[in-house]
Amino acid sequence: MKISKRVRNGYALALAFALALPCLVKVQTQAAQAIDVDEDCSLTVSVADSEYRDEFSDLSIPVSLYKVADVDASGRYTMADAFAELKGSFDKIGSGTTAEEWSELTKEAVGCLEGLDPEYPVYTAKVEKTAGGADAAEGVFTGLKPGMYLVAPEAVYDKDYAVQYQFTPYLTALPSSDYALSGAGSDEWNYHTTIGLKADSQELPGKLDIVKNLKNYNETLGQVTFVFQVDGYDENNNLVYSNVASTTHQGAGSETVTVDGIPAGLNVVVTEVYRGASYKIEEGTSEVSEPVKIWSDIAVNGVDSDGTVIVAEELRKPGAVVTFSNEYDGGNRGGYGVTNHFKSDGADGWTWENPTEPAGQ
Repeated sequence: MKISKRVRNGYALALAFALALPCLVKVQTQAAQAIDVDEDCSLTVSVADSEYRDEFSDLSIPVSLYKVADVDASGRYTMADAFAELKGSFDKIGSGTTAEEWSELTKEAVGCLEGLDPEYPVYTAKVEKTAGGADAAEGVFTGLKPGMYLVAPEAVYDKDYAVQYQFTPYLTALPSSDYALSGAGSDEWNYHTTIGLKADSQELPGKLDIVKNLKNYNETLGQVTFVFQVDGYDENNNLVYSNVASTTHQGAGSETVTVDGIPAGLNVVVTEVYRGASYKIEEGTSEVSEPVKIWSDIAVNGVDSDGTVIVAEELRKPGAVVTFSNEYDGGNRGGYGVTNHFKSDGADGWTWENPTEPAGQ
């Protein structure tokens, strides 16, 4: 099975966020009991102990399993050809192998996937909640033989494409034992083991278009500015986001301002808090919008930054848009203004982006 660019990138990203690897194996090469290398093994991947257990109940997490090495009766490893370059690192494995060393070894194993032969055998399962199954989502690999395996989960999105979950890949040994997993307890080999997943979540951003229609315009008064308050509420109706945007007009017609980086999933209400002197809300319209849901850019456009299709066209969501209409009220007061924006220079200061200064000046 050929590993996709998306999966490879997901592994690298997950490793970058890893603080500790779950189920790190402390291999005991001098076990009291020999390993039965002909015994069939199984591996259950469960999210029962995950902080995202409830969220994962509605999702299906694809997990790939690659056999990195065979193991003999005494616990010594023989590398699979695709992972042969790891031999030196595996020769150093022992009961004193640290979490940091396992993290580095896992990173090396993931690196081998880059040039993996498409015909290399890979086991696949989906971690999901099933009717009549376990209380938490899980996936089961069966028909495995003793050895060292690379557990490689794919990143997934929540059902609304508002959050992405990334998973830390890691190495695990079959069979295992209480002693191998924790350094204490029984060293009797268990050929049917359960492991967990370490997940990190990332909120995805969306955007909002504010359309201002100006029905008529008094040229004598000059350009006019309209200012909007943007408030975002979570599912419990708590205010968790607030911003300000504006449009400036030099004639009748429509202008659109886009507010980027709004967390997906929020319900946003926009209020026209300043409409310029001598202009009023068009009769029959309101200065406060109806709530509009923010969908992530991926949910709306269906693709990620490298063009990979994530959401089928028929399942894509509408972009968030609110519209306000104003008209000249017959007054003689001007109403021009600017909305200041400051951009970090990435060091110790901020740069004022002057909205009245021509581009390139």
